[in-house]
This record gives sequence, structure tokens and C-alpha cells, in this order.
Amino acid sequence: MSRIAPASEADAIRARVPDVLRSYSETRATVLEDGAVDPALKRLCARFLADEDVAGETPRERAALGWAEAVAWDDRRADDALWTELHTHFSEPELVELGYFIAFTLGQMHWLRTLGIRPDPAAP
Repeated sequence: MSRIAPASEADAIRARVPDVLRSYSETRATVLEDGAVDPALKRLCARFLADEDVAGETPRERAALGWAEAVAWDDRRADDALWTELHTHFSEPELVELGYFIAFTLGQMHWLRTLGIRPDPAAP
């Protein structure tokens, strides 16, 4: 017999405002877990944002981590060299999706930490 997976602590908080939970659930399904960009690459960026010691093994991964650093911590990193590298490995729709993922994930991590919840960077 299968069981229903319990809601995460974060989802229980989001559920206090049903529209927030619905919006998050849609974002999770369409951007965080799915989309044009490989979910493994998104998880790598999430671990980087969580201050885990990660390094990209491929040029595409290194470009994604450079994008994560620029979006999250230092917009001056988004110089011509980074844009050239990004456009070598990603289409514009992929850059939009990955940038949104990075910004959304960073915001969620910070918000959850203020609530005393340690988010799992491997989980969307």
C-alpha cells in the first residue's frame, strides 16, 4: 500500500495562504523540477547558493555557476566575458529560466532560514 507523502514544513507554512501554496506548487512543477534546463544543473546551482563547496566539471556547469554568482551576489560579474560564455552554452530561454531559478531559489532559502527552517538545496 502506498502512502501519501507528508507536506514539508515549508509547504505547511505556505498553505496558510492557499494562493501562495498554489503559486509555489506551479513554480516547483514548471521551473524548479522541470523546464528546458537540466534539473541536475539546477541542483548544482542550488547547492552553490547554499554555500556548499561545489565546482563545475564541464564548461556549461562552470558558466551556470558564474551566472548564479552574478545573479545572487555580484551583478558586476555579468560582464561581456560572462555573457559570451553563457551564450556559448545556453539559449536565451534557458538563461531566463536558469536566472529565474537562481533568484527564486536564493529568495526561498533566505526566507526559510528566517523562519528557522534549514532548506535542503537538493530539493526544489
